Amino acid sequence: MRTIAKFFLSLSLLIPFAASGEVIAELHEFSRPSIFLVRYDRVYVMEAASVFIYNLKDFKLEKKFGKAGEGPREFKYNGNDARPLGLIFNNGEMIVNSINKLSYFDKAGNYLREENVTVDRLLFPIKDKYLGIGPILVPEKNKRILGFTLHDRNFKSSEVVFMSDFDLDNPEKILLPMTTFTYNPVYKDKIYINSKSDAFRIVVKDVAGKVLSVIEKDYPRIEVPASFRAEALEYFRTSPRFRRSFEFIKQAIEIRKYYPQIRDIQIVDDHIYVLSFKRKNQLWELRKLGLDGQEMGTVFIPLSRYEVISFYPVFYSVFQGRVYSMVEDEEDEVWRIHVTDFN
Repeated sequence: MRTIAKFFLSLSLLIPFAASGEVIAELHEFSRPSIFLVRYDRVYVMEAASVFIYNLKDFKLEKKFGKAGEGPREFKYNGNDARPLGLIFNNGEMIVNSINKLSYFDKAGNYLREENVTVDRLLFPIKDKYLGIGPILVPEKNKRILGFTLHDRNFKSSEVVFMSDFDLDNPEKILLPMTTFTYNPVYKDKIYINSKSDAFRIVVKDVAGKVLSVIEKDYPRIEVPASFRAEALEYFRTSPRFRRSFEFIKQAIEIRKYYPQIRDIQIVDDHIYVLSFKRKNQLWELRKLGLDGQEMGTVFIPLSRYEVISFYPVFYSVFQGRVYSMVEDEEDEVWRIHVTDFN
């Protein structure tokens, strides 16, 4: 049962779309990244417990740092557990979120300080609190649900802000395609929550958890193809992380009729960027909305192949209105950076 529990914890007015992203660089220094982020004229990539920083102008490697460990400049990381590390920016500082630890660096990757924390969650500073994403115990159901919690800076009190429909403890069914919550939900002291698995509904809350607004859209639903179940089973059967639980997974899988409306969210420069499951050949739809939900445009971007289940962010990042995406070429064993512009 512990193995199964660990498995789940690891777990209109449209501007015409631009051409597929232009390839602008190749990166060779890593093989299995978990985070890709473009900020401050730099590219930040995390692989396991290491961070790579590249210059955005020439894509030369400026710095590599970090390793698994307990000391300063080290991150509490267990490669056998699929619990992801986090990497975000707050007030110009880079924060690496490892197990029960926040490590602070400047934009160039120079160490500043660290903070041990008493909760094991993905944490995002918001005013004088932290927003955490992780398991929430529901005593009356004797199970843990993935959700959002608000914590004071000393982690002596917490409040549930949102509970998803994702059951982390040995559920009777595994609903796929999954709804993910791996994005940074905090922007200008507000919380943006992908609150519906079967609809486009983003709830905006303040630091007290009060609802400020709700963004709802009536986009056409995309039907999951009949081939999805077989593809998902093959993924789990061959995956090093999940194959030990394959017999359980095979019995528990339930395939949705429609894809979730939202695959990922990024809130950047007073805009909300929403990645959907809509595709044009190998390209994925990315919508640009105002903070009030007003439609601002659509592009289709190249991405690496879709993982059936993952708690890691998708490899695209919006910076100064341009969309950068990192795509693996498995044959050439290289990661290529593409850029796509909104018209």
